[in-house]
Amino acid sequence: MSSTVMSQFFITRRWLWMTWRGTIIRSTIPREVIANMIFAILVTSFLHVPGLFYQERFALIARLKGINQVWLYASSLVTFTMSFFLNQTYAHWRNIYSLSRKIQGRLNDIGLCCGTSASRTADGEYTDEASELLALVSRYIRLFSILMYASVSTKFAPLATPQGLAEMQVFGALTEDERELLLQQGGGHNAVIGWIWSAVDAGLRDGRLGQDVGATGVDVAPIALQISFQSKLLELRATYASIRDALTGRMPMAYTQLVQILVDLLVITTPLSLLHSVGGAGAVIGTGVITFFYSSVFNLAKVFLDPYDNEHYIKDGSMSLNVFSLQQETNLGSDRWRKAGKKLPNAVWGSQEQRVEQRRRKRKKRAPLCAIPSAVTACDSTNTDCSVPVPSVTAVDSTSPDCSVSVPSTAVDSTSSVATVAPPR
Repeated sequence: MSSTVMSQFFITRRWLWMTWRGTIIRSTIPREVIANMIFAILVTSFLHVPGLFYQERFALIARLKGINQVWLYASSLVTFTMSFFLNQTYAHWRNIYSLSRKIQGRLNDIGLCCGTSASRTADGEYTDEASELLALVSRYIRLFSILMYASVSTKFAPLATPQGLAEMQVFGALTEDERELLLQQGGGHNAVIGWIWSAVDAGLRDGRLGQDVGATGVDVAPIALQISFQSKLLELRATYASIRDALTGRMPMAYTQLVQILVDLLVITTPLSLLHSVGGAGAVIGTGVITFFYSSVFNLAKVFLDPYDNEHYIKDGSMSLNVFSLQQETNLGSDRWRKAGKKLPNAVWGSQEQRVEQRRRKRKKRAPLCAIPSAVTACDSTNTDCSVPVPSVTAVDSTSPDCSVSVPSTAVDSTSSVATVAPPR
């Protein structure tokens, strides 16, 4: 795997101070801090450098005291607003990350359920039909993930175009008829999740899934397994649909615009505010520090608003979620459970002799009830009223392995004019 989904780090002070790549400092210092410090140098030079109208220009510094008071009040408001704004944007970023991981989890659940419930031979290996179905579901899982991220990430968006689908066909991600269906119906990943559902249902119907052939030898209606598959697929649909909802409703535009204006006005007026209190050199240095604090926080908040780096706000995209790594992990997970459960150990599945014995016992339990033998008359031959038929006890072969029905014994009173049958116990 080329990289992780997000940048990893050590929590030591030295490592954090020495790190440059993948930090907000890398984008803030050259782009905004240095630019605003240059502006502060120009303002300071205009007011302090001797020359034409020097007295008038120098006198303006005393009039900046009012701006300093307004700046102090405004900085408190901007600080509070920025803190709340950063928390909200981080919650949005964390939500997108959690949804991405939940999608991976549901896809892994589907693979695990298919891999563990596939039909097997007597020695614990997949049947050929079940193996083909598992390979099909694994390919559909990979195809679904690609098309799903193509709908929410600009990096994967070209794969959902006709040219992208054609390239994926070349690499075996889909077949020609599947590509034609996607182009005609335009369902994208929504169509693929329907294919997964249909493939699983077909496997449950014909016994490729949910049938323990070695143990039972018969078709079993896997209602519980079918319900489990359906719940996982429905949860998957709700999860990936939530990603687009979260991205489109990430933050009201008016709120973001207001925070941008507040931060810009604060950092731009910083040189004018500091000139009166700390002088020229202090104003330049203080402008750099103030700009770094406020601009860094606001830029970090804007990065959180774009988790998949669709707007390329940061050039290298190192602070966004790595969609390629997410897809790589999904590709590995699509085959993980199929390969892990290809053959089960004897301790779990049992030896072949044990499987044959289990099958024989199961068939014995399913054998039809033994037919009641023909009745015989056990009456006193001298009694003319004796006409009650009594089942013959000796007509049942007790040694037969297929007959597990016990026949009640009969008790006939030979002295009675009417033969009686003892009720079963």
